Amino acid sequence: MGNTGVGMLLGNTSVIGVWMLFIGAFVLGGAILYGLLQTGRLSRGERAQLDPEYRSGSAPGRSAEVT
Repeated sequence: MGNTGVGMLLGNTSVIGVWMLFIGAFVLGGAILYGLLQTGRLSRGERAQLDPEYRSGSAPGRSAEVT
């Protein structure tokens, strides 16, 4: 069938390079999206280490004393 489209203009090596560029951009985009979705989410153990109020057993944002 031969080269068509971009391959006809740039050669077979360039077609492989363009495909690799698209695949790399897709993988990088997926990694960035995963990082953005996981930002700020802590496990119970990590939250307990950082927040003393969480360790005391009270609800976040409320004091342990009831008035």
